[in-house]
Amino acid sequence: MGVFGTDGVRGRVGEQITGSLCWWIGLGAARALGPGVVAVARDTRPSGPALSQAVIAGVRAGGADVIDLGIAPTPALAWMVRQNGYAGGVMVTASHNLAEDNGCKVLMRGGDKADAGVREVIEAQLAASRTPFVPGQRGRLLPGPGLDGWQPFRGVHLDGLRVVLDAANGAAHWLGAERLRAAGAVVTVLGDGDGRLINSQCGATDPARLSDEVLTTGADLGIALDGDADRLALVIRSDRTAIVLDGDAMLWVLAGGLGAGDAVVGTIMSNLGLEQGLRAAGVRFVRTPVGDAEVWDGMVASGARFGGEPSGHLMFRGDASDPVGSCGLTTTARVLALGMDRVRERLAGWKPAVQRHGAVRISDAAWIATGDPGGGIKALVAARVAPLVAVAEGRGARVVVRPSGTEPIIRVMVEHAEPEFAELALSQLTDLLTRKGP
Repeated sequence: MGVFGTDGVRGRVGEQITGSLCWWIGLGAARALGPGVVAVARDTRPSGPALSQAVIAGVRAGGADVIDLGIAPTPALAWMVRQNGYAGGVMVTASHNLAEDNGCKVLMRGGDKADAGVREVIEAQLAASRTPFVPGQRGRLLPGPGLDGWQPFRGVHLDGLRVVLDAANGAAHWLGAERLRAAGAVVTVLGDGDGRLINSQCGATDPARLSDEVLTTGADLGIALDGDADRLALVIRSDRTAIVLDGDAMLWVLAGGLGAGDAVVGTIMSNLGLEQGLRAAGVRFVRTPVGDAEVWDGMVASGARFGGEPSGHLMFRGDASDPVGSCGLTTTARVLALGMDRVRERLAGWKPAVQRHGAVRISDAAWIATGDPGGGIKALVAARVAPLVAVAEGRGARVVVRPSGTEPIIRVMVEHAEPEFAELALSQLTDLLTRKGP
């Protein structure tokens, strides 16, 4: 089994993620990406400095020159790679995971995430490594041009807009605030950028504190990012209420100007209310498997100008200025370009279906070890839940049960018109996944 999940390499520091592994990833990346410069960046995790230095040493041992960007969001690294024609980049991050985890996202020339060919070269390099950590110094460490040119709010004027930014104590904690202020916003920043608290009860995965702050301060908008700033949740103040917008709600807002012949791309996890609302407006809704690479492929195939996931990964295509991957600040700029009045108007028509979500840690699902290892965990999970899923779907539910591609958990989603039924079905499914025996 390879080390790459749906969004790079990720795991517990000192266990799955070590300095030696990062060195080999750096070496493999240098060989897979071809000649040229590789840019390396990291988020604020305490393990980041050591692991990024290991990546840098591996890249140099592979013969490539390196630019060390230090702390920078993944979208800024992607922009730097594309803008300067670098061979690629490596982002040391575990994205929305807590500080105990870390990992690597590998970017290709142009800023796109590593495709199957690049991943295969790196996987082969890891499989062939039989020697201990032995750093080499063939490539050069070069000074970088800096990130001044990365301006996700270019052309968007936020004069006087009162914004609360929660960057999850992560990579965009300082840079995000700078970019918002440069666009004219009045910014309050939550947290202090302490990487030990990255994604901990904050950011896009937990916007409760941000919602409270928006109401308390009377701000117009709250922006919640994750550790490497590719995810986004927005909080809109409407009178005395804070409305949290996930990825589906933002797609609904952005789709306000679309019509017949246009398409929007989501995933199997996207809310049925989004699909039904777009269909009523004459807009095609295309579902893909989970993962921003899958969403991007769906956008290219359908001709959609944007798409995304409920988690807040949204992507855009159309011209060279569009980011090659998901970027929380770029998405914020696209929403704000509509104007706050238009955003509130669109939200008045947002009618999401009831969804209930749960998760079971792989370590809690002891029955997995009793199954057929050759069938893989997806097949084992599917066989385990198939009868109960069939019953729920027979009652009009939409059910998704899948192993996460970024964490050792099984995710469960139940969607139904009746909240009580959705909650009951979710409870039964999670109980079944943790029950021992057949």
